[in-house]
Amino acid sequence: MIAERTLAQAAHAWGAQGIPFNDEPKNELFRTASMERATTLLNQSVALRSLMLLSGENGVGKSALAGRWLRSLEPKVYFPVCITQASLTGIGLLALFLQKLGKAPKHQRSASLKLLEEAFGELGRLIPVLLLDEAQNYAMSALEEVRMLLGLNLPEQPAFALILVGDSYLLSTLRLRSHRALYSRIAAHARIEGLSRSELEPTSNTSCARWESNVPALNRLRSNF
Repeated sequence: MIAERTLAQAAHAWGAQGIPFNDEPKNELFRTASMERATTLLNQSVALRSLMLLSGENGVGKSALAGRWLRSLEPKVYFPVCITQASLTGIGLLALFLQKLGKAPKHQRSASLKLLEEAFGELGRLIPVLLLDEAQNYAMSALEEVRMLLGLNLPEQPAFALILVGDSYLLSTLRLRSHRALYSRIAAHARIEGLSRSELEPTSNTSCARWESNVPALNRLRSNF
């Protein structure tokens, strides 16, 4: 937050109207082909309450895309929950999930599971959507916990839609024998690719278009960028 204010003050001092390559919520992401495909699969996965894996190298925009997509979900249809604390254990993950559903977790796991069933029941027709960011860093106990929660009370469909967001090693990690049960549930996988040469120039132009200044020297620098 402090860094954002400092950047905004510096931009104002130079007469700039915006900061290039700044990922602000109000700014639309540059949509690449892999992002469009990922968005399509995300929409299909939550509609079917299935498990989807969203992966890619660091810095390609996985979390930015997932966060904006999650905020864009129709609130009359979905109840989105995002968890980014990848250091949580299985018990910690269950407790935080309950809190985000508006329930106070209990010390006994059985009591917490009962509360979770009640929370899902209170949602009615709303589809819970759980997004786990940095999923490659979760402990085995946490991933196993969330897998078992998918089959809570043996519903006809999974109890919620699950989106795992992680780096390129996540898929390899889930293929290990210890995660085989969770891996077998993956219904869709989208990989966010880095910008191609044909996409690089439009991306730069889109971002630099926000960098308008009343200082001629800066505008010449922008045009030469």
